[in-house]
Amino acid sequence: MGKKTISYRLKSALYIFFSFLIAVSLCFAFIGLLLESTILNSDFIYDNMNSSNYFVDKKDEINRKLTDLGYASGLDEEFFEGFVDELMISKDTRQYLDHYYEGKSSVIDTENFCESFNKALDRYVEEKNINKVDSKGRDYLIKTASRIYRGETELPFFNTLSFYIVNLKTYIPIMLGGILVFVAILVLVIVFTNKWKHRAVRYIYYGTSTAFLVTIIPALYLLISKKISQITISSRALYNLLVECANGATILMLFYALFLMTISIGLFILHRRIKNKS
Repeated sequence: MGKKTISYRLKSALYIFFSFLIAVSLCFAFIGLLLESTILNSDFIYDNMNSSNYFVDKKDEINRKLTDLGYASGLDEEFFEGFVDELMISKDTRQYLDHYYEGKSSVIDTENFCESFNKALDRYVEEKNINKVDSKGRDYLIKTASRIYRGETELPFFNTLSFYIVNLKTYIPIMLGGILVFVAILVLVIVFTNKWKHRAVRYIYYGTSTAFLVTIIPALYLLISKKISQITISSRALYNLLVECANGATILMLFYALFLMTISIGLFILHRRIKNKS
């Protein structure tokens, strides 16, 4: 085996390794963009809450628990009718999300809820002509109702992920910028160190097409297998929200994969044209 042949194979292996690095970098960029567009984006969460009827379902769930509390406290069932509505939950959740992603207090503010509850109790006492009210029992009732409202409206997985989400929001843009620079350097190295430009384009094409396959396969699997809809969770509101968010993330995966496919097709066509001319 001649030295030229060995040198050619070593160079080919090196360029294939560069193609592999491009593919890996594009996949990491995809993960970063996906996180930035979904779980790290308060608007994405809030928009999916609206589209999944989250606030309607959550209102029903809260009212059921408050009604059970009312039975135990001697309140009529009618007391909680219309007490909690979609607008109240939507407003408090929007504030909760905004504060959370700004790094502020990540708990539901129940001040408005407690104020409304107090006024409703005053009206109830007046309508029922109740002369004596146990202040301790009243305070306990309000605090318990407040805990129910807060516990039902806060997103449970946020407390677990809070540390990671706050840090990811800071570092992902830096990571994406670094990946962009790294891929640009690899492309320039491949282009300027290859005498035959069609080979340079081919190695870049290998990287983008591999990244395309890595992103399209899981997206298609999620769509075809319908694994998303098989999520098991007791809360209907959270179930619909998670399914809606997962479907939205899958669509973003498809768009990114199609973007890579378009680039790969363009590079393949360019490779064939340059090769035919040389």
